[in-house]
Amino acid sequence: MCVIGVSPAMAQEEDAGQGQDVAASTGGEIVVTALKRGTRLQDTPLAISAVTGDSLERAGTTSFTELTQNTPSLRIVDNGPGNRRVILRGVVGAGEPTVGVYYDESPVAGSVGTTSDAAGSTPDFRVFDVERAEVLRGPQGTLYGSGSMGGTVRIIYEKPKADQLEGAASVNLSAVKGGNPGATVDGMINLPIVSDKLALRVVGSYQQFAGYIDNSYYGTKNINDGYSYSGRALLRFTPTDELTIDLGAYYTKVSTDASRWFFETGQRHTTNARSESGNYDENRIYSGTLRYDFGPVALTAVSTYFDRDRIVVGDVSDNFNGRDTATGCATYLKPVGGVCTPAQLAPYLALTRTIQFSSLYQPQSVKNWSNEVRLSSTGSGPFNWTVGGFLEDRKSKVRSTLLSASPLTGELNPFVAANIYYDRTINDHLKQKALFAELSYKFFDKLTATVGSRWYEYDKTVGGVVDQGQIHYASVPSAYTEANTTENGFVHKFNLSYEFSRNLMIYAQAAEGFRPGGVNQAIGLPVALTGYSADSLWNYELGVKSQPIQGVYLNLTGYQIDWTNMQVSARTAGTGSVFGLISNVGAARIKGVELELNATPVQGLSLIANVGYTDAKLSEDQVSSIVVAAGRKGDRLPFVPKWNVSASAEYVWTLSDTLEGSVRLDGSYVGSSYSTLAKTDVYRRKVDDYGLINARIGIQAPDGNWSANLYVNNLFDALAITTKSSSANTGGLTVTHGAPPRTIGVAFTKRFR
Repeated sequence: MCVIGVSPAMAQEEDAGQGQDVAASTGGEIVVTALKRGTRLQDTPLAISAVTGDSLERAGTTSFTELTQNTPSLRIVDNGPGNRRVILRGVVGAGEPTVGVYYDESPVAGSVGTTSDAAGSTPDFRVFDVERAEVLRGPQGTLYGSGSMGGTVRIIYEKPKADQLEGAASVNLSAVKGGNPGATVDGMINLPIVSDKLALRVVGSYQQFAGYIDNSYYGTKNINDGYSYSGRALLRFTPTDELTIDLGAYYTKVSTDASRWFFETGQRHTTNARSESGNYDENRIYSGTLRYDFGPVALTAVSTYFDRDRIVVGDVSDNFNGRDTATGCATYLKPVGGVCTPAQLAPYLALTRTIQFSSLYQPQSVKNWSNEVRLSSTGSGPFNWTVGGFLEDRKSKVRSTLLSASPLTGELNPFVAANIYYDRTINDHLKQKALFAELSYKFFDKLTATVGSRWYEYDKTVGGVVDQGQIHYASVPSAYTEANTTENGFVHKFNLSYEFSRNLMIYAQAAEGFRPGGVNQAIGLPVALTGYSADSLWNYELGVKSQPIQGVYLNLTGYQIDWTNMQVSARTAGTGSVFGLISNVGAARIKGVELELNATPVQGLSLIANVGYTDAKLSEDQVSSIVVAAGRKGDRLPFVPKWNVSASAEYVWTLSDTLEGSVRLDGSYVGSSYSTLAKTDVYRRKVDDYGLINARIGIQAPDGNWSANLYVNNLFDALAITTKSSSANTGGLTVTHGAPPRTIGVAFTKRFR
């Protein structure tokens, strides 16, 4: 994957509003729009990785999660499709996302779930027919707002072309060791409707997941098979050279059993779960973008409506192990005299034994309407600027129910009142508004100073009702209650860069990031614990971007992050604690170094290396009576490995006038990490380090019109565990997710022009 440097692909300056090809002025190098105006990658004074769609295709990348293999300091805690937490530079915590994820100009939102943790459920749209991907490391609070305190990931799709008819088709067939076969089909067609004025681009995809998780309790195989299908339709209208209007509709649906397995079974990729787990996720984006070039100034207006419906199903049978006893009855019913009578014990035992085969069944929805208007300079003079405003209105709804399952099959019984053993509904409403500006001036054609600021205000309202309580959750039926919190403030950015030449630049930056606070969902909380405030951080970094010799690009960044008023998981005994709370407590310091190397030493040979070192620790004790296993100064932040290393080598050679051969190796290493902060936490689990090797060999047309590849992912069949977790809901067992076993496949791609 070409993360930095030269690419044959011609990048389009999307945000300047001119719709012109700017690659000619940059020597064919990647042009990015991270600053919301087009700039050459090596001239952008940010820690940014960019990769062209052509490079993504050659590497076999189909999901943004695979960008971790070639981006330093990017970590994705992968609990399956739709259940992913994105982390950049070790900035991770419960609550709103710490990394913003955008598809084109559209931000996508996770569901707040039952723990107010929207960060843990980032939706995933398929990566096919992509112009480029950009990963902005470090806080992007001034231009991208809340949710980008650790950084921003942007997937920019190819846009309709009104001057040519073209299409593409791709077929991928695979076989997973010990599992089912898998298959993927992707297709694209670009239709000019009015020459040079109006065009439509339609993309469709279908994926059959190759299941490889076995259930030893029921003797079933490959239970995590499933499917997804997705599509998008983009319409571009350019009535004049100055005006561009883009309309888009994006859709993706995922239906699959969970890929989780229990580490304690002692068998790789094996679970003994007694009830269903799965994810059923449907996402829709509708967007409109208007760009008008006034000459020295470009106007951009974006409106996006994101609509998500999701059902999360999780086996919690083990939560009730050992509770079907007289002691359990006395513990949870708390009878007078401390001992259950026979009349109390019999129904208690019947209830408890029934839910020893059970799952939490949680339908949830997100409806997010966001709008942004901005003005940007377009000239080539020393002064450049962007100013704008932003509005967001997000409504979420979560219903959490406990359903019993069949002891014979583990399937959930019909969703009827008699089989519901807990029922709670939460409504979550977040409104944000912001004004932002970023100004830069170049002195002496060498030194550029940039300042940015964003004023924000948010309002969060959470209301909920418990229709049916559950004694094991210390929960009783409760009437609808509602609470509100609001906050405003500023975040800032300062940047100095110096260009010694086109091939050498250094920069220094101090940038601030933040996340909104909120209102906890636990019904019946004391007023003092209901709300939690925004947390924020300052990121200080020094970077060098260079081309020391022809064909070699070397970028190096060092940074320190000081994070205060952290949002962390907490609990209050006896008040719905199974769902967790969020509280502000503690501080962290994160230090790191990032290196990116891209070299083409000889024609046809591309070498890439990325190294990220992240030392993320608490910088003070968490002093709180409600924090779950409070951390102490020096404790490492969860799911943040110290080392993240990747490398790739690709060689393309001529076989004949009409045929090329290619061979590619991709390798990655991820260091060990921990699932929670405190060493004293009984649910803390170590996630061991792992390495992965992928290999591809193929043939292709020199003009890129077709290719055929044989590939092997996880060549050495490594046990690559990406995440572990444990809780009362699993009875202390370790829920494990990881990369699939060795996968062998063939991929065919054909383009029509």
